Amino acid sequence: MQAAARIRLIEELRRRARRCEYRVNIATLQRLIQRLENASAQRLPSVVAETLVARRALLAGCMVEAETPTPTGRTCDFRLTRGRERLYVHVKRLDAAPFQPPPIPSALRRAIVCTRPLRVRVRWQAQLENGGLRRLGYAFDAFLREAEVGESLSVRDASQHEFGYLRIDRPTEQLDMRVDRPDRIAVLDRIDRLLDRAAQQCMPSHANAIMVVGSSECDAELLDEALLGSFVARWDHEPRRGERLAYGRDDSGLWSRGTARDAGIACWTTMRELQEKPMLSAGDLWLRSEPAARPESAALARASLLRARAG
Repeated sequence: MQAAARIRLIEELRRRARRCEYRVNIATLQRLIQRLENASAQRLPSVVAETLVARRALLAGCMVEAETPTPTGRTCDFRLTRGRERLYVHVKRLDAAPFQPPPIPSALRRAIVCTRPLRVRVRWQAQLENGGLRRLGYAFDAFLREAEVGESLSVRDASQHEFGYLRIDRPTEQLDMRVDRPDRIAVLDRIDRLLDRAAQQCMPSHANAIMVVGSSECDAELLDEALLGSFVARWDHEPRRGERLAYGRDDSGLWSRGTARDAGIACWTTMRELQEKPMLSAGDLWLRSEPAARPESAALARASLLRARAG
């Protein structure tokens, strides 16, 4: 996050404060400006992320209060109020390197002819030429015909160096091949820790939303897994037509293991700079099924934390 982005954001908040655009939120604006001015280089990206989330809620017409204390001695990043509804928001920035998945080579893709309705993640050694990619694809294809959700294949040479990897993630409507993030396990672990920290900061017996701000759109799938768990075979479910097994989620997710009952809403967005101006992507939202978030709380989260387009 460059210094120019900090300056642009501070100037915007000061301009809005002078114009009294948020008459009841001047104190919050001043606090946000002060935090931006005092943030260290290491802390700055997180402070900018929190500021952008607060700005989005202000633009949605919410009363925004920063650092609301909880009965447990912790603080919520923001309390949003609109009408009679209140929502406590916990902003967590995912500190992970941006990842832009490369296109899957056509030689690899054409060698996989299995059409089972599965989402799979693949990676391959960049130095492989078409012949090696085809042989790797044949190995993937044979594995896909027999393996089940949650299983993986590591293809290695005689020296035990991996030159290809495939993991079956979940059942889908048709075969869906995606590129596996090399540091996927480490990033998922970071998201788990962010969710656990946010859960400890929740306001008891109130509506809470966890807002995770990342740098790569594809990492939203990792948040989904961190919330709801991984797909596994479930013997208490009926298989889909044509399938041998039924699948559901395991208890590795924050919600699927029954913890953080006050955190019924989760959101994902990414932060980037456009012409030295920091921006958030439109965002995605998850709602817990049990206990379910109140419809009014979910509506406030959609209105205040998400946008139809980046901004």
